[in-house]
Amino acid sequence: MKLGNTSKGRTPLAPLAAAITLALTAPITFAEEEIVKEEEIEKIEVTGTFQQSLINRIPVTAKELPFTLDVIDSEFLDIRNFTRKIEALTTLPNIARTEDRVGSGTTSFLSRGFAAPILVDNRVQNNFRGAGARDDSFVERYEILKGPASIASGPVGAGGIINTVTKSPTATKAVSVKLRGDQFGSAGVDFDVNLGEIDNSGTVLFRISGAYSDFEFDADHVSRTTTAIRPVVIFNIGSETSIKASIAYRENESNPNGGFPIPDGEIPAGIDTDTFLGFVDGDVDSKDVLYNVELNHEFLDNLKLTVRGSKQSTDMDYKHFGGIYSYDGLTTGDYTYLSESSAQNELNATFVDAQLAYQTSFWGQKQDFAIGVAHQEDDWTREFAENYRWEQIPLDQIGTPQYGWDDENYGDFYLFQSTDAKLKSIFAETALRPNKDLTITAGIRYDKLEQDNFRRGSYGYDDNDLTTRLGASYAVNENINLYASFAQAFVPQYRVLKSGAPTEAETSDGIEFGAKGSAFDNRVSFSAAVFSTKRKGVAITDPNDPDYAIIADEVDVEGIELSTITILTDSLSFSFNVGYTDIESSDEVPAPVFPEFTGSMYLNYEAQSGTLEGLTVSGGFRHVGESKNNIFTDHTWDGYNVADLSASYPVTESIKVSLGILNLTDEKYIENTQVAGVNKFRYGAALGAPRTVTMTLRWDM
Repeated sequence: MKLGNTSKGRTPLAPLAAAITLALTAPITFAEEEIVKEEEIEKIEVTGTFQQSLINRIPVTAKELPFTLDVIDSEFLDIRNFTRKIEALTTLPNIARTEDRVGSGTTSFLSRGFAAPILVDNRVQNNFRGAGARDDSFVERYEILKGPASIASGPVGAGGIINTVTKSPTATKAVSVKLRGDQFGSAGVDFDVNLGEIDNSGTVLFRISGAYSDFEFDADHVSRTTTAIRPVVIFNIGSETSIKASIAYRENESNPNGGFPIPDGEIPAGIDTDTFLGFVDGDVDSKDVLYNVELNHEFLDNLKLTVRGSKQSTDMDYKHFGGIYSYDGLTTGDYTYLSESSAQNELNATFVDAQLAYQTSFWGQKQDFAIGVAHQEDDWTREFAENYRWEQIPLDQIGTPQYGWDDENYGDFYLFQSTDAKLKSIFAETALRPNKDLTITAGIRYDKLEQDNFRRGSYGYDDNDLTTRLGASYAVNENINLYASFAQAFVPQYRVLKSGAPTEAETSDGIEFGAKGSAFDNRVSFSAAVFSTKRKGVAITDPNDPDYAIIADEVDVEGIELSTITILTDSLSFSFNVGYTDIESSDEVPAPVFPEFTGSMYLNYEAQSGTLEGLTVSGGFRHVGESKNNIFTDHTWDGYNVADLSASYPVTESIKVSLGILNLTDEKYIENTQVAGVNKFRYGAALGAPRTVTMTLRWDM
């Protein structure tokens, strides 16, 4: 599996291809005829000189990693052909979707019961309701690191993090254009032009990608259009120095559907995927610009300096935007409230870090070390119009189309919320190899966060923490590794106690044991893990005064994960993933709404000869089990199965046609309850997409 190329004559610092190809967890490739062996690692060409991955600060193979790392690559994304690429994460164990209320960016996810922030090239992105997310046309692959992950990227989450790896220039010239449509009338085109070595010397490499998409949906009045473009260039200045720079622009306009209240855990009568819940003239407009630059310089054969910087600006405005709230309806179930408001949001994020990576040899093995510092600044202002409305609506009328006010009725805007944060970090990591079979990885990180907040009053926030990671991986034979790890996370909560003091950050400790490898002459690859995470210092809303928070008890999570890929014949393979998560909390702290069981299985076929040579067919289903209701303990959210079927055929050497049917059986299910974490019930639920038939034409030139 070729993930990219290094520039001519250059050797990457980290064999990232090995980490990606040998992750041996959920779907890495389709029809795994090309399982990569350890001795083939050096043959893989990778744009690995730049730090896009979660794991390439130090060079470790995936078999050495003492934790779960799921990778969904571009090949799998094309095979599954989801409406939005990131939805392919729903095939992974212990991953669940949450809200996408304004349809402006990308959906959010939970991992092992906790929120999983989405990064871009291993850097935090503006994430207010997904407005700062990467466009699908920029994406090369997704990496999902499970468990507490502060060592990887600072104070980001206890359940895991999702990293969006974007496309980079490679030496080989290539051009592709993709057209996509579905039965609802959606249409889109994206392009990817890799000019390669534009000076034919390997000094300058250039690539540009972009897209225009016009999405339509089952319900009238719901829409989303996106426009995106991203040029990226690499300068190889001599044999020791490389610079990569990119500019990514994305604009999104949408009129999203709203949610509906589910006080008894059931879908109200009359609500279906074609029911419109919002304002006919609703409007959400977001614009995002991200500048990235990275410098790499090799002082010696074994010492490398990496300096990265990024600047992101996001504007998001909305008007005639409604939310359905269930506050009073929770007790009666007879009616709800529809709100209308107009708001302006502006987010800016600046990130700079520097790292030194050093490799030496002793004990007869290569030993790796890295130290670094990072500085991040974020500011966010949110202004609301001074006039807004609440309207009481009986449940049997919530699907009646509503119309928003005229613009002048909203009045002037006022500052509702602002955040100004500075995060300073210092970190160190190492991979020690006492012998050829044992790898010990360790990391330590210190983060200091200073923040000024305003929301119903001003308050400052000053917190810091030291987090650690320690793990070991042992090769019991040439095909199987056993591992164990301990990891911590620290996550600021930005809430205010009734005393006026800010809440301290919550912390978590996680342990994981597992095995990964292959068997039966590499025809079966597998990954299995058992994990436990203890989340401490959780802030919840004060039941006596919802404007404030109180510090409550712990939330404990335990679970297992298993992923396998089996090559049945040269043409047929089978992938299977299953996860179980058990969440326990005190009566004072409602547990997150998260399914106990998740999983997927797909059967994949590729014709090897004859007239249909190259035809691929894949079918299977995704399973999400029932979830405990954290509002009414005598109800649960029902589980569901979603079946998918896809096929593709190379009409010519350069043209491929694909057909996909998502939700083949037209299952009606609650996809999410807009509950992103502990005690965070928002206001309703959203149905999963109905049966969707997609057609894709790809032309590679």
